[in-house]
Amino acid sequence: MKKLLTLIIVVLVQLSCFAGVTIPGKPVQEPAFILKNYDNFFQYVSNHMKLSQDIVTYNAAMKPMSKGDFLKALTTGSYLPVRLVADGKQWQYNLYKMNAGQAKEMGQYIQGWSVVLYDHYRREGKQFPKYNFTDIQGNKYNAATLKGKTLVINCWFIGCVTCEKEMPALNELVAKYKNRKDIVFVALAPDSKAKLQAFLKRKPFNYAIVADQHTYISKKLNIDAYPTHFIINKQGRIVSVVDTPEEVIYALEKL
Repeated sequence: MKKLLTLIIVVLVQLSCFAGVTIPGKPVQEPAFILKNYDNFFQYVSNHMKLSQDIVTYNAAMKPMSKGDFLKALTTGSYLPVRLVADGKQWQYNLYKMNAGQAKEMGQYIQGWSVVLYDHYRREGKQFPKYNFTDIQGNKYNAATLKGKTLVINCWFIGCVTCEKEMPALNELVAKYKNRKDIVFVALAPDSKAKLQAFLKRKPFNYAIVADQHTYISKKLNIDAYPTHFIINKQGRIVSVVDTPEEVIYALEKL
């Protein structure tokens, strides 16, 4: 009886040691299928690439690795990020080493967007560059006026197809948080005030719009891809840099 009790205790201790440990699952799709053709590849990217979120990452040998190292490896264009089946809320990925032919065809696309993702990731936790904005309505936004508030920044320009396409979703986001006075939505554009006012007559955009921001966007934020979104916490530090409204929502819900 004592031996049985001891065995039970040992098993329970071992199980407790594994509690909270994430065990990698199988791929949601096999790499060979994903890399078979461009249709499969881009369908996979559309459905399964959520690398800006909090994710669990593994190397090619299925050993845990940091998200930063994972994204850095992707910038080589040699690896495919393979999503794994997971029971928890966090998505899991591992690196799959592509052969020379696969890397030549798909690697350039992976490298292109992973360089941006890695840059965005490295900005997290850093102080947002000093600013002193005045929107086209005359309202001012700076460290003093936004003290204790979360700032959501959208970088866009007139003529950016993707920027315009996402505006209804961004307007819904503003409406969702309309009673949250501690969250402020500001859109920076390089266009002139007059051009922006004319644009807004045909296309409603409910962020506070700041004109003539080419220098700030390109020199201070070092952004050359549009749209780009920044979520800045109440301490003035960057929480997340993302590309889509869905990712903005995810970042805000984490705060």
